[in-house]
Amino acid sequence: MTTDDIALPELTRSRQDDIERALFAEIAATESSTRNGATRRRRRGWAYAAAAAAVLVVAGFVGPALGSGAGAGSIADGAASQESMARPDAEGTEMSGGLQDLGDAGAAAAPVDERAVIARAEARLEADDPADAADEIGTRAQASGGYVESLTVSDAATDDAAATGDARITVRIPATGLTDFLRDLDDLGAVRATDISRDDVTAETTDLRARIASLETSVERLRGLIADAASTADVLAAEDALAQRQADLDALRAREKTFADDVALSSATITISRHGQAVTDEPDGFGDGFATGWNALLVTLNGVVIGLGFLLPWLAVAAVVILIVRVARGARRRRRTDATADDA
Repeated sequence: MTTDDIALPELTRSRQDDIERALFAEIAATESSTRNGATRRRRRGWAYAAAAAAVLVVAGFVGPALGSGAGAGSIADGAASQESMARPDAEGTEMSGGLQDLGDAGAAAAPVDERAVIARAEARLEADDPADAADEIGTRAQASGGYVESLTVSDAATDDAAATGDARITVRIPATGLTDFLRDLDDLGAVRATDISRDDVTAETTDLRARIASLETSVERLRGLIADAASTADVLAAEDALAQRQADLDALRAREKTFADDVALSSATITISRHGQAVTDEPDGFGDGFATGWNALLVTLNGVVIGLGFLLPWLAVAAVVILIVRVARGARRRRRTDATADDA
């Protein structure tokens, strides 16, 4: 049989229309399946993103609550401890703590002859004349063996309208008299709040002393090599090494002196306002605003991290439950498919 003997059916116009409709229907079904798959993938991606955002939001709310509760204890146990207290004011307002208890606890925990502790204090004082109170504080600091580090006084009577007639003074006083110095502020007005922070730098000072001793030995050896050098080249090499060692030694000695000064003389900053005048520390300029924003960002991130750590076990349990549900649904779907195939 040849191709000439094969009789093909006549391709009518209606048959062509049927073929075209079938082809277009197949193309439309394929495009619809592709669009449905893409839509499902987009929806799944948005669902995952929404779940991740929900986890971060929950962590942001849970983290600060945990940090202010159970987490506060671990933070307070750090090397730089924070001690806050205030005393009753003229109107009877009172906060917890007291200067007497603080002084006794600090002396018992960190003896001056055994530990190297840098103490810093801040206080808020209300007085009739902030300028006179600041002058008296400076006089007392000098009488105790310290000095005035900075002083700012604004006079509402002579300055512009923004002036509030307050004062801010920072003094350096012997560390052993810090508690008594703060307690005596009662003579100048009403102490609204007092805060002392102590930073134990014993490890740092011990390390500095060890490095200084090592460099001193190295310097002495280099000086001996210079004295016994047999050639000019040896002398020049030893002198270069000696200059470097001496520079490092001077830098370490300067750091040790700074630590010693900070340990011996505590810094106390007292903000003085008139009676009934609210004092708020607001950001002053771009630098303070940037520092405030950066600190807020760090606090927020720390809260989110704590919240994620708290939610992680719950998320793991939820993931296991979802996996079990999906496996069960897949098994049930396969059983239905097999049953339908058997019936067919």
